[in-house]
Amino acid sequence: MKPPEPITPAIEAATRRLQIHRISSPERAPELTEDLVVFEHTVTIMVKDVGSFTLMCTPTDVEALALGFAFAEGMIDSAHDVVALAISKDDPNTVALEVEDPSHVTTRRNMIIATSCGMCGQRTIDALLARTEPCEYTASMSPENLLAVTENLLSLQDVFRVTGASHAAGIFDTEGSMVAFGEDIGRHTALDKAIGKCLSSDRPTAGCVAALSGRASFEMIAKAARAGIEIVAAVSAPSSFAVEAAQRWGVTLCGFVRPPRANVYTHPRRIIGLDEGNH
Repeated sequence: MKPPEPITPAIEAATRRLQIHRISSPERAPELTEDLVVFEHTVTIMVKDVGSFTLMCTPTDVEALALGFAFAEGMIDSAHDVVALAISKDDPNTVALEVEDPSHVTTRRNMIIATSCGMCGQRTIDALLARTEPCEYTASMSPENLLAVTENLLSLQDVFRVTGASHAAGIFDTEGSMVAFGEDIGRHTALDKAIGKCLSSDRPTAGCVAALSGRASFEMIAKAARAGIEIVAAVSAPSSFAVEAAQRWGVTLCGFVRPPRANVYTHPRRIIGLDEGNH
């Protein structure tokens, strides 16, 4: 029998323990036992002179989440645009954020953002498309390293291993080395956490690779393009709008990245051995 997964403090913070009845087979009596479920809660980001944003997420790495969310929403361009960032002393699930110039922030409304919603603060998709510059062509990656990043991502998903219900996003260099990692019940918030960790450590994301544990939607490509991430490797499929956005923003979008295969949907010349003529 496989030994139980060790429950680390990080796993404890991201899960909740429940008593359940487990049916293992029709012939055996149900068993009363315990199970771990991924923790879903609200985190409120209070942006001074802008508004409040309540995210449904796993309330871990909340400062990184606040930075990544503010960056994705266009409130900041780097951590240097943040005047103050602090977790509330009264509520660990509330983060106070002050940006240097709130007057240029177009997202100004109090709102609740569900785990399925990635760019809910954007007033229109057209505005987002207009203000996000296409990525540079600085990155190149071997097929071997491309396939390795999703395997490396899976090896880091401790919460997923014990719950089966979380998503993850990792930012890697083109050699497949991990730069930052985020895990959350939501796909979008996982990527916000990873990008936020890069911002907080002043680690550039331009020219990097994002590995996603799920599908690649438009919102995930938008977050990646905003960060200058040139290659997105998703374990599952992309949507048609994600492909269109990746084509427009110059992102190399790869789906079904599961060794030994992967599909390259856009801008294939960043993958060594491919060129635009192969597309």
